[in-house]
Amino acid sequence: MSDQENPLGIVGGPTQVQIDEWKVKFGDVFVAKFSAEEKYVYRPLRRFEYKQILSVGQQDNKAFAEEKVVQMCSLWPVVDPTKISTYKAGTVSTLVELIMAASNFGISEEPVKL
Repeated sequence: MSDQENPLGIVGGPTQVQIDEWKVKFGDVFVAKFSAEEKYVYRPLRRFEYKQILSVGQQDNKAFAEEKVVQMCSLWPVVDPTKISTYKAGTVSTLVELIMAASNFGISEEPVKL
């Protein structure tokens, strides 16, 4: 299979056509590589989605909020909420950090005094 058909190099991974469709639909699309066979494609969180998660009333439950962000923004593989408990311990938290950074939480460079 060519790089065009399987750009992530994982059997069953998204095709370039699928990635291009996500870019049209969501804008920026990213891939996080945890290992050679463990990769996640995700998108930034939108403001209305962030507010929706906060409004659910469980904002005190960090694990709940993290899982909702990952479910909402992970494009591939699809995150099955019934299987999240079987993920490696840091997978969800690390994905949330990456998603939030892609969503402009935090600053990437020091502010400049004018």
